[in-house]
Amino acid sequence: MGLARDLVELEARIRERADVDLFAPIDRGGLLATPECAAVAARMRSTDSLAAMRLCLQALRIQHEELRPKLLDAELVATLPPETPGIARPTERVVREMIERAVTEIILLGYELTDRDLVHLLAASAARGINVIMICDRGRGTAARVLDAWPSGTRPPRVFHDRERQDGVPYASMHAKCLLVDSNDLLVTSANFTFHGLHGNIEIGIRLSGAPAAEARKIFSHLVESRILEDVSC
Repeated sequence: MGLARDLVELEARIRERADVDLFAPIDRGGLLATPECAAVAARMRSTDSLAAMRLCLQALRIQHEELRPKLLDAELVATLPPETPGIARPTERVVREMIERAVTEIILLGYELTDRDLVHLLAASAARGINVIMICDRGRGTAARVLDAWPSGTRPPRVFHDRERQDGVPYASMHAKCLLVDSNDLLVTSANFTFHGLHGNIEIGIRLSGAPAAEARKIFSHLVESRILEDVSC
């Protein structure tokens, strides 16, 4: 399986290379100029090893393109003590990365939102033209605290909290903790957006892209349109 695995890894390495076209003629597709391809071709010991390797790479590319719509791009995210082993990236780092990469819109749902660094990071995004929307729990008084802490002179966010409803379950709350960026990048986490939630507690989350994020944006729109959430920005 060594050579087969090398082919899989080779295809992954050249997938993002704009100068390699696997479906162009060999002498014009850029494959000959790739040292990794030459090394694998030599190991195949074929009279036409480059053509055989190119055929294998084409098959792998077709397989990848057919499977991609069915695959879910997910990343484990966690807030853990510093000495804890594992591959999960820290919640605070992922949150910062998502916010800094935003192009048009940031939606943050938080039962608790008290981390001042996060508020200033959101304000910086608003200052560069990003629409910032926050959804809070009405019983925590979070909306008022966020608006009070928002830097003056900076484009204000839209802030919502859940509306008290006669048909609601007693003591129900807006308990979600998630971050949605550009309707395409979604973090769902157990962590509140507090100092301890981002730095000190034990929290687990998952970051998803694509269809789940788009569905989350639809949920937000429904909550606003159905008046389950009310705008308290003013």
